[in-house]
Amino acid sequence: MQMNPFPSVPAKGRSINKILAIALVPLVLTLLLFIPVLPSQTHSHEDSETTDIFEQVNSMLKDLREIMGFGPSLSIQHSLISQNEFRNLYRKQLQEEFNPKQIRAEVLFLKLFGLVTDDFDYETTLLDLMSEQVWALYHYKTHHLYIADWAPPDARSFALVHELTHAVDDQQFNLHKYIKSPRNSETQLARIAAVEGQASWVMTEWVMRQSDRSLLDNRLLAITTASATRFEAEQFPVFESSPLYLQETLIFPYTDGLLFQQAMIERYGQEGFRRVFENPPQSTLHILQPELYVDGLTLDHLNLPEVKIPKGYKKVYEGVFGQLDHRILLEHHLGDTESDDLLNKWRGARFEAYENRKDGHSFLRYAVRWADEVAASEYYNLYREICKRKWEGLELIDQGGNQCQGIASVGEVTLRRKGNIVESLEGLPQGTRKDKVR
Repeated sequence: MQMNPFPSVPAKGRSINKILAIALVPLVLTLLLFIPVLPSQTHSHEDSETTDIFEQVNSMLKDLREIMGFGPSLSIQHSLISQNEFRNLYRKQLQEEFNPKQIRAEVLFLKLFGLVTDDFDYETTLLDLMSEQVWALYHYKTHHLYIADWAPPDARSFALVHELTHAVDDQQFNLHKYIKSPRNSETQLARIAAVEGQASWVMTEWVMRQSDRSLLDNRLLAITTASATRFEAEQFPVFESSPLYLQETLIFPYTDGLLFQQAMIERYGQEGFRRVFENPPQSTLHILQPELYVDGLTLDHLNLPEVKIPKGYKKVYEGVFGQLDHRILLEHHLGDTESDDLLNKWRGARFEAYENRKDGHSFLRYAVRWADEVAASEYYNLYREICKRKWEGLELIDQGGNQCQGIASVGEVTLRRKGNIVESLEGLPQGTRKDKVR
């Protein structure tokens, strides 16, 4: 995912983004870029309808070459896969990629930001989401394309075009290396959005051309398509009942990614298909604000609030908390869906989670930079309200206009705005701080 303007974080960084890189859930017309290794022998479930669809591969590839300006250099293998096969393979991959310690750290991160409840079952929810959503997949380790045998017949052609786009991109740009190389999970999500956004755009353009329409020079049609994608996703029961963080992170590559690709086509024409691979986006900020990607905006290192780490506590998680994350945070806690003006001034954020291995108590270090002090002041007030909602019994007392402190059931909470930066320490054992925060 990039030029990497962010400080390095451990490879264990946010696993929801790694899970997206394992299986990119398609939340609309079916589409999935699949990473886990499938068995060399896949059961055959061929039926006449699917056989007919596979007979369209050559004509579809011809259409894709016309749309994108390039096509495959090798033949693309394809077959069917059953829902049980997929679920079993995905469960196995989860177990291989993420041990219980990593999953526990991921859940801790979500809890510290108040994004899931204490009884949230992470693994089961993800398995259910994958099984509900997946209708097609491209496995870029074996370069094999699969159509789900449970996919509605009228959706299979859309799914096939989407996955053929992945296959073509893979032969041109090596998708495995492109997605897996970043150490920063925020950057990895941006690259996933570029990959899925491109496939979603090409699929939509292919569909439109069947009726002599086009996304070219028609941004309104692209916005309508993204909105329809979100509406369709909300019709799936498991998706609709999942935490907002999972919903938004999973749908982001298909909606905002499509609009990002639309912006690339509007500016660069067919060259826009290559550009997102040759000059990858660095963060969700680039996807949400394509003009900043075009301008080459990079983000400087951001320091976290200083504190003497209490005895017995160890850092178990760290990462970048991106523009998309902040959009989700505001909506989850405040129901705020009209915050784009503020969010577009996001200019970087980091967090660290610490845990006492003896009693399981944890605390959060967090800082976010905004484009100016006005935006930082607005966010300071919003995040103050968020803290009161996520920490039981918290009452924050002002210590000047730009700092407040309080004690909740989890421990001490301190918020501070310094210029255009808002920072917090949340959950410190009482008596730890002693004015050491700078």
